[in-house]
Amino acid sequence: MELAWGEDFAALADVSKSVFARYSPLEDRSNTVPFADQVAQFAELGWLQLGDPTGADADSPSLATIAGIFVEAGRALAATPLLELTMSRDTALVIGTDEATGLAKRIGNGEAVVVPVFPSPEWGSAVTYENGTLDGVALAVDHAGDADSFLVYASGSESVVAVVEASSATAVEAMPNMGGYPMFAVTFDKVPVADGAVLARGADADRAVEVAEQRGAVLRAAQLYGAGLKLLDITVLYAQQRHQFGGPIGRFQAVQYLCTDLAIAAHFTSVHARSAAAALDAGLDPQPHIGLMRKQAAKAAQEIVHSAHEVHAGIGYMIESNVHLFTDAAKRWQFDFGSAARNDADIVDALDRIYTGTGR
Repeated sequence: MELAWGEDFAALADVSKSVFARYSPLEDRSNTVPFADQVAQFAELGWLQLGDPTGADADSPSLATIAGIFVEAGRALAATPLLELTMSRDTALVIGTDEATGLAKRIGNGEAVVVPVFPSPEWGSAVTYENGTLDGVALAVDHAGDADSFLVYASGSESVVAVVEASSATAVEAMPNMGGYPMFAVTFDKVPVADGAVLARGADADRAVEVAEQRGAVLRAAQLYGAGLKLLDITVLYAQQRHQFGGPIGRFQAVQYLCTDLAIAAHFTSVHARSAAAALDAGLDPQPHIGLMRKQAAKAAQEIVHSAHEVHAGIGYMIESNVHLFTDAAKRWQFDFGSAARNDADIVDALDRIYTGTGR
């Protein structure tokens, strides 16, 4: 299995650079693009229709190609709803019913802004579905405040994936966070769900969400890789320009090691992301690759900003510096990749399944 990005990766990345320049806070902190304008632009570019997690459309670009957009989004530190919309569409496509396929088409055309509400136990959140109603709280739901609808994954006597209007939620409350990200707590208190709004149940629901989360993790890792590359450029440039003891601090081996550590963390994340993307694109069991990628990416999210702060010292914490912007983003993304305990358990389970036939 060749560990390479997709064949059209570079071309897609080139287009993405110019698009995300409008969104980037690195050049101008006042850069803000209205949410509706972002969705409209992504739809016009065709980015909301990229990829087919079922593999049925042979002409659809591979996950390894789509990653080019997210590498550049990370390089620009662009905060967009593209990942959330992509995950909702992927979930609907995997479910594959007429209702779900129609939802995927509306998301792809930019006609429906559907945000996934996939509660994570690691965030301490859970949503249940019993007797036709939703109950519980999902935490850290990105862009929930701007959504038309939620694609809810709920547990219960059997798990379900249901699409509900955002206005039907009992509460959608902003969650203050150090990075200023649009994160929300979405609360359901006996919210009724029509039978027709339940798109999948049981194993079908579990499978659709699993695939969407796997593909979403690869794209988030690509985003982290892009951010790491940009932070490496910023850090190396600072080491060349900052003078102490009669010359640039970059001439000291200790500083060179820190820059090297940053580069290694970013590129290892790229290797694991390409491995996971290749497995998903080839229809192979992706779980060992996904587990290793998540573990590496969570570790890299810490390491890249730590190394950058070590080189920049106090200046990295000043508002005039862009380094702290990467710290905010990396801390948010670190949670997306899960805890070391969870990732270790997934890796062990996948290896047990492959080599002994046991495991989940």
